[in-house]
Amino acid sequence: MKKSYADIVLSYGLFLGWLLSFPYNGPVLKYLVAAHDFSVASFSMIYTVAPSIFLIVYAFFTVKEEHAGSIMRWSGVACFVCTIILFAAAPAYWYPVLAVMGIASVLFIIAWSYYYTMEVPIDRKLRVMALVIVTGNVVYYLLKIIHTHVSSGLLLVLALVPLAGSLWVSARVKVQNKIDVKLEGKPLPAKLIFVLCFFLFALNLTDGMAFHTIKASFEEIFIGYPTFYGVIPYIVTLLIVFFYSGKLSLMLPLYFGVSFVGLAYLSFGLLAGNWYNYFLTETLLQMGWALLDLVLWTLFGLIASIYGRPLKICGYAFLANLFAVFVGGLLGVVFQHSREGYFLFSASFAVAIVFVSFLIVPWLNAALEKDLRQNLIENAPLGALSPGNQALYVSLRHQEALSPRERQVAELLIQGYTNKQIAEMLHITENTIKTHTRKIYRKLGITNKRELLQQSITFSDSGHGNHLL
Repeated sequence: MKKSYADIVLSYGLFLGWLLSFPYNGPVLKYLVAAHDFSVASFSMIYTVAPSIFLIVYAFFTVKEEHAGSIMRWSGVACFVCTIILFAAAPAYWYPVLAVMGIASVLFIIAWSYYYTMEVPIDRKLRVMALVIVTGNVVYYLLKIIHTHVSSGLLLVLALVPLAGSLWVSARVKVQNKIDVKLEGKPLPAKLIFVLCFFLFALNLTDGMAFHTIKASFEEIFIGYPTFYGVIPYIVTLLIVFFYSGKLSLMLPLYFGVSFVGLAYLSFGLLAGNWYNYFLTETLLQMGWALLDLVLWTLFGLIASIYGRPLKICGYAFLANLFAVFVGGLLGVVFQHSREGYFLFSASFAVAIVFVSFLIVPWLNAALEKDLRQNLIENAPLGALSPGNQALYVSLRHQEALSPRERQVAELLIQGYTNKQIAEMLHITENTIKTHTRKIYRKLGITNKRELLQQSITFSDSGHGNHLL
């Protein structure tokens, strides 16, 4: 992996580990709250509500991407100081400190999105994001296991280690191979961003609900098991996607993620609370969340790579995410307090959300493909888009392996022509076009048309290969 990618992975990966372990309803926060005999719910609510309000205000302003580095560093310092204060201060002072910490955390991640957008090519975004999330969850898993076996002072040090590491890496992270993205000028795709935020909101409702229904139920029945098993399927799923991402379309993990979450709630609602129900539900839930977290955050990075303004787009995404977790948590509390039949009721609600999500995915896929193609056409050299060009006006990985006819077919696919239209242009059958397409995908190491578009944008922007002049 390139050093610049490693810095991007570690800067947010270590920060994410601290985030999951401490303020985001993590085991370290629960440990502190339990020591003072308080409920964790009110404190975690402050951490969610305060940044949500901040993000609503933030949406009306535009922050220049050139300030991303300073925002990351100062936000990280604020989180570091707030962590120390929470360990030293009485619980009465925690509310304002958690509010500041929540806002600083959001600003750190929003600023990080600039480096992820500008440095990581479109066809590498999924792999890099997978490593980021794996890094964060490994840190979370280790702290979750050991947090009850150490003193308060040592726990503070252990909680600060990943945060300090993130600050150290953040000080040197930079854009070395800037992708050609226009940060301003082109209007943001309001409809696409709204639908994607709605999609993120709907799916994260099930996330917030799970903490107060599935998680709470299993912690009462299987004391200790969630600590050691809970996050393992999540990490394993991400590692599988990382190693096989070159053979997967972006939407395939999304379909599987939505399906796994729906099946997890069905298992929770229909089966009794026993050991095999726990392992089945927890495994499906963690696998689903892993795939959804990975794909959805990659999608926002993909949109930012097309339209620019990653700080603005990431802000919208975080607002949808935090608001969904807050609302989902409230629904989970309501469902759990109803007690009678809450297993089935919460499962039915989650499955309904999953059904709606399945209706959104095809439209989302088509919209992204359209925007990718439009971006490519707008930046094409003059005269390059005449049908039937023998040479590719864009650059593709391994394009030298394509035959002249395959280059012709690839060019027309990139321009948005259907198999039937291409067959008529080239005076061959649709079956022949399908054969050429399969060979193109195999030689380029991709699986579908949208990946062809992503690769063409990535390699054209980075200056690889020959352009048609």
